[in-house]
Amino acid sequence: MDVTKFCKCTCGQNSTILELTKFALSHLPHATEPIDVDTLMPNVCMNCTKLLCGLAEPDLCDGAAVDDDYVPLCFQRDSVQDKLIVVGFLVLVGTLLVWSAVRSRVGPIVERVRNQYGYNVVAQT
Repeated sequence: MDVTKFCKCTCGQNSTILELTKFALSHLPHATEPIDVDTLMPNVCMNCTKLLCGLAEPDLCDGAAVDDDYVPLCFQRDSVQDKLIVVGFLVLVGTLLVWSAVRSRVGPIVERVRNQYGYNVVAQT
């Protein structure tokens, strides 16, 4: 499974997020010049540079302080761990909802089986 990585470009108070896929990088709407996707590094995060931020969003530093410069940050979303946590939570909630819906119907069946096989509750606390 391929995890999508992103590049967050920040300059002063301004920031933007770029998807680091060949398709997204070849179709940047504000790019000053097209990015040659054949020259991209195999390690996707190595492409998250000041140069990429400057090419993709040339107006990002407009209105920022004079000494502000592009600050690139590579990150990923939707990792396998994140998906497992979400799926586990949904399974747990679904199981609890099903149990609460069928609990009142299962109770009499359990009592009938207990009585049929001679299991008697001696004391309830």
